[in-house]
Amino acid sequence: MTPFDDDAMPDQILEENQVSEDKKEEKKYTLLEAAVELAPLFQKLVALDCAIAVTDREKFLADCTGEDSELISNQGKEISEEGSVYHAMRTGELYKTIIPKEAYGIPFKSTAFPIRDETGQIIGCLGMALSLKNQETLNEAARTFSSTCEEVVASTEELAASAEELASRMETLNAFQKDMVEKVERTDTILNIIKKIAENSNLLGLNAAIEAARVGAEGRGFEVVATEIRKMAESSAKSVEEIKTIIDTIKKQVATISDEIVNILQISQQQASSSEEITASMQNLIVYVENIENIANLI
Repeated sequence: MTPFDDDAMPDQILEENQVSEDKKEEKKYTLLEAAVELAPLFQKLVALDCAIAVTDREKFLADCTGEDSELISNQGKEISEEGSVYHAMRTGELYKTIIPKEAYGIPFKSTAFPIRDETGQIIGCLGMALSLKNQETLNEAARTFSSTCEEVVASTEELAASAEELASRMETLNAFQKDMVEKVERTDTILNIIKKIAENSNLLGLNAAIEAARVGAEGRGFEVVATEIRKMAESSAKSVEEIKTIIDTIKKQVATISDEIVNILQISQQQASSSEEITASMQNLIVYVENIENIANLI
């Protein structure tokens, strides 16, 4: 069938007429009208609490906020000379500013961009108000957490320094303990010498008593001296045994102290090492908190 087929002509003409009628019924939107229609859709596309506004050169044609938004709609209101919309249209460029909480009860970031027609003339503005309440809460939490981390780091560093100092002192004490053990061993040697002297003195006194008895009356004075020497030797031997018992007790106590010193020294070294690891981890955590704060500031 060709385009010139007589049977096809009526249907084709009817079809073309229907298309023409549909085109006539299509609504012609201006740029501002299209922006007003799309504003609610733009608002829903943003997951955060925000408001999308469209203005002409005098007032807000639309200002769409979310259902649970704390932002106040300016729809129908005149444009304030202090707002972002006014500055964007005055400069003809993108304008951004932060509105503090004191102004409207909630902090938000205001962004506005001028809308131009086909000739380049500014005919209105498209703006967005983004609530910074969550960002403010996040920043405050990040600052608090960062401050807490810094305090923990400072405390951990002090703990590490104390542990290192304790370890150093324990090493010194351990050296003193070893020196004391050596001196106790030397004392034991000296006691053995004294014990031998006492034994020899006792033997000497016994021999002197025998000689005095053999001499008879003339040796009685020497016998008294010999007796005293034997008494002194016996007393010295007894004292030596007592001192030796005491020294043996000291040795056992020193050995116990030595073991405790070694244990405390190991604990101190582990504590210092753990404190250093905690400090390093907390410092890394502070970096992450700073990154979170930086991300929050980008919102």
